[in-house]
Amino acid sequence: MTSPRIPLYRVKGTHYDCARAIGIVACEAIRQRIADDPIFSNLFAFVRTDYGHKLQQGFIERTRSLYPWYWDEIRGLADGSKVPFEQILVLNFFNEARAANRLFEEKKKLMEKNQQIENEMGEKGCTTVLINRKDTNTLSLVHNEDHSPALYMTSYLMEADIQSSKYDDGKRESPNEKFIAHCYAGSLPGVAFGINKHGFAYSLNGLYPNFVGDNRLPRQVINRALLSIQNEDELDKLLKTIPVAFGFCINGGFIHQSKHLFNYEIGPNLNIDNENYISKCFIINNEENFEKTNKCLIAFNYLIHYNHYERLHNVISQQKQLESSYTRWKRGRELGEMFTIHDAIYLLGDDQNPKFPIFRVRNAGEDANAVTLCTAHINFLTLELTIYESNPKENDQPTLIYNLTKLLA
Repeated sequence: MTSPRIPLYRVKGTHYDCARAIGIVACEAIRQRIADDPIFSNLFAFVRTDYGHKLQQGFIERTRSLYPWYWDEIRGLADGSKVPFEQILVLNFFNEARAANRLFEEKKKLMEKNQQIENEMGEKGCTTVLINRKDTNTLSLVHNEDHSPALYMTSYLMEADIQSSKYDDGKRESPNEKFIAHCYAGSLPGVAFGINKHGFAYSLNGLYPNFVGDNRLPRQVINRALLSIQNEDELDKLLKTIPVAFGFCINGGFIHQSKHLFNYEIGPNLNIDNENYISKCFIINNEENFEKTNKCLIAFNYLIHYNHYERLHNVISQQKQLESSYTRWKRGRELGEMFTIHDAIYLLGDDQNPKFPIFRVRNAGEDANAVTLCTAHINFLTLELTIYESNPKENDQPTLIYNLTKLLA
């Protein structure tokens, strides 16, 4: 089963070669995404201001220093698509550019006319359900991938086999990578959901601090690095040692390596150079003998996450307009405990609230700035990635069932 709306592209080669190949096949999608989302014209203008240019230069320097192979991927996307390099950069520094531009415009308005910008930032975020239960034999991640309507016809799946390359005169080597990931046109893979050859399977939720960290690594670049992670210790080290510029949440687990799932909330700690705020929560079943309770939080059997900080809200100042996220959170509490995949699908397909539904359709209600691109189910027991293009609550026929066995071999 393949999707005409969300195609699957297979690439093999170096970081640059794979990205260039994607740029070639997705060039029209990239151009369409830019043309259909009016925010990009504002962001392209923003990065030409003194502040925007300085901010972007800091991101460029961090990316080239820490991950030159992912910088090569950004170059490859631009070269393959023939889309101006400056525009591809904005697509890959999107979260920080959007937030910084909003804060910049808000400050300017307040200074000029004492007005406040009304701009819902959490409306494009996703909803994720993690279930780890012995009583229903369920170990799954189920996720609504939500974003701008401009991505409804322009996202794609990428199956990549990337060969290691040498950098810095042979002193460093990029990792050999093999993964499948849902991608946004023109952006690095890793920003949505994905599974790599080491069994790391994850999805992301956008989080929205009311600030941006200068001279730190942009969210989409550190999200790209997730696709090379080999184990949980390496993931912890990455999040502790690489300074992030903006907020996000990781939901996931390691197929075959562990019996628990986890959720991280991450945001920049501007009080200490090169440090992040991190909150980690394990999702374990009632029968699991767990040894990590000393330093981390525990959720029994299931966890649902949206687009606001639930554990770091006391240390990270969030943007105020997050009504969509809080509304979905309240609806999730009404629907109660998650026991099975059916329960997760019922929640993720919910559209009872016409203003802020959990499953969003195009041009519906006041939440029209966002749409559910697809619903993904990663089953850690059957080793399958199942993708639904339509609301799975109403149409349970998947668009794609991807066997993860070969990827994990």
